[in-house]
Amino acid sequence: MNSIKKITNYVFDRYKVTDKVAFFINEEYIFDHYSCVMERLDSNIFDIILADKFKQKKYGNLINKLTLNSWNVMFLSDVLYLRKYKVLLTHLYLGGNTASSGTIFLRVKSIIFKLMKTIGIKWSKELPMQYFQNILGVCNIRFMYGADAGVNSFYEYGNNYSESFDIFFCHGPRDAEITKSMFDKPIFIMGYPRYDKFFERNGDLVYKNNLCEKYLIDNKKKTILWITTVNKHFSTIETYSERMKSLLSSYNVIVRPHPLEIDPEYDRYKKNVHDIVNSGKFIISSDPYQEMSDLYLMANFVFCDYGGSIFSALYMGKRIILLNHKEVEKDLVVSSSTSMEAREYFPSINQDEDNLFSYFDMDWTQCDKARDEAVEHYFGKINTDASKRAALYLTNMLRQ
Repeated sequence: MNSIKKITNYVFDRYKVTDKVAFFINEEYIFDHYSCVMERLDSNIFDIILADKFKQKKYGNLINKLTLNSWNVMFLSDVLYLRKYKVLLTHLYLGGNTASSGTIFLRVKSIIFKLMKTIGIKWSKELPMQYFQNILGVCNIRFMYGADAGVNSFYEYGNNYSESFDIFFCHGPRDAEITKSMFDKPIFIMGYPRYDKFFERNGDLVYKNNLCEKYLIDNKKKTILWITTVNKHFSTIETYSERMKSLLSSYNVIVRPHPLEIDPEYDRYKKNVHDIVNSGKFIISSDPYQEMSDLYLMANFVFCDYGGSIFSALYMGKRIILLNHKEVEKDLVVSSSTSMEAREYFPSINQDEDNLFSYFDMDWTQCDKARDEAVEHYFGKINTDASKRAALYLTNMLRQ
């Protein structure tokens, strides 16, 4: 019955508009970005739309956890072409090449071509496809995935970003400036909602001690959080693992690999990295649902390479040491992003340098001063209650 209704709605471009916010989630590690905002919202004004992959049995515990929060959880196939949401929040472009739904004739033609394709008849000319966001949402928000912005990060899908999003939620003035230079769309600077709990718990010694027990932290040693991005050209876990092992006698080292790099389901999977993670040498955080604030609460130092982790550590005022890689120039997105300009503020290590211990013995007074300047540059006056700001913005949108 739903199939007939979907076809009818598609052909006649007729959907029920639900006066709610929808959070669309296609990967496990996105939950940590949105959850603090969800907790601030009235559960009656938002739905969580999960990609159909979450119907698999292995995600059952996650679904139960979400529903226990009194959150309304739905799957994409149960929503798409059946309803639209007044506000749709996603973190990336999800397909399509036109904002228009086309004429009735084109939509019927599209159905015929899809049927032909299923029986093996190919059609040489592709029909215009409406942006995914426009099918599911009336007003579409791009929730920035991290503050490692750059013009090239939008370049591949530049026009698609511009056409499929109505508002951009940014973390600070720097990524807002770059976003605004690309798209003439409203910008809302929210801070980093996913790290609100860091500031709430930073003075809670009982909570910190429980974390240290959970992760088998030796309290006689300082703790390094080694957190990496995923890149098709290189892996800093692979490049730096032997030298990081040299620190284990003096420091706790928590390794946080990017989930895409250690899950064979993804094309960014690297077996060598997975083997290092499974070697038992380091303290490992590999849970794709990890609450990232907990890792930063335990860390005295943060080692990172490129991407959003630099700015996450900065946002929480951590002492940061950057790991450089010779292959980074191959990635035009990273090499032209704020990941590179941030290196003006922090000590960084080249992969052919041997002594890591010297970086801990240096005078950190100047480094701390440079870090504070970086905080001002990237985040302005930090509002630690970012999730509250984002939730209030979304609630007000529904009232308009």
